[in-house]
Amino acid sequence: MKKIFLLTVCLCSFAAFAAPIVKNGEKIAFLGDSITQFGDRPDGYVRLVMDGLKRAGVNAVALPAGVSGNKSNDMLRRLPGVLEKKPDWLLLSCGVNDVGHGKNGVELPDFKKNISAILDQAKAAGVKVMILTPTTHTEQVDSANNRKLAGYCEFLRKEAADRKLLLADLNRKMQDELIAKKNVRGLKLTIDNLHMNGYGNQMMAAGVLEAFGVTPAEIDGFRKEWNKIPSMAPILNSPHSPSFLISIDDYEVLRAEAGKKGLAPEEFARQVIVERIRQTKKP
Repeated sequence: MKKIFLLTVCLCSFAAFAAPIVKNGEKIAFLGDSITQFGDRPDGYVRLVMDGLKRAGVNAVALPAGVSGNKSNDMLRRLPGVLEKKPDWLLLSCGVNDVGHGKNGVELPDFKKNISAILDQAKAAGVKVMILTPTTHTEQVDSANNRKLAGYCEFLRKEAADRKLLLADLNRKMQDELIAKKNVRGLKLTIDNLHMNGYGNQMMAAGVLEAFGVTPAEIDGFRKEWNKIPSMAPILNSPHSPSFLISIDDYEVLRAEAGKKGLAPEEFARQVIVERIRQTKKP
């Protein structure tokens, strides 16, 4: 009985810190839109994924392939150029713009055709695929675009299951986090209701790393270092040219001070700036 207990403990310990599926030297292509393009910044989810793999003992190579404004048809058109770089993995993040671009977007039937073609070409090239369900279109989880996006996510989940592909269900993960943070003032995971702030990039990276086999316990350890990285905050920034970077550790200090006045951090920061200008103008 004692031997069985010890064996169970050993197996559980091994499972808790199992090696990631990605191997040393493998190349990971990140195919996506502006969320992925901006994810290749020091605080972005692409860089955090690679950092997390390294901390888990895997030295892989990133092939960033995010282009702002891309929809599924654009990614399908660009795919041959990405495959020419001989990636071992393709991480596909698509859907937000297909829905968000309205009449210039891609309706679900055509989205299905485009995604299926991307997956078929990746398979033919011998590339392993992880599907990322798209993050929410706004932080209002019940918005019209988010309701429409649900059908796109369901298709992606089914494709992953039917084709036996890895899935990082970031849409569900983001919705869960937004609901959990419903009492947090101001924007929670994004800078502008679409592009990720520091918290959102960590959320995306955690979802990808978990799909690769990194444990939540390990990722929680990574966050201690990630929280020190200057990142985008919803204060005085635009996603295309961020000029005000603040670490999550420091942002939490700002949040605490703002909370004392019943304000969101961005509202508090603006108030401080306005007050400073008024004091400067005083004769």
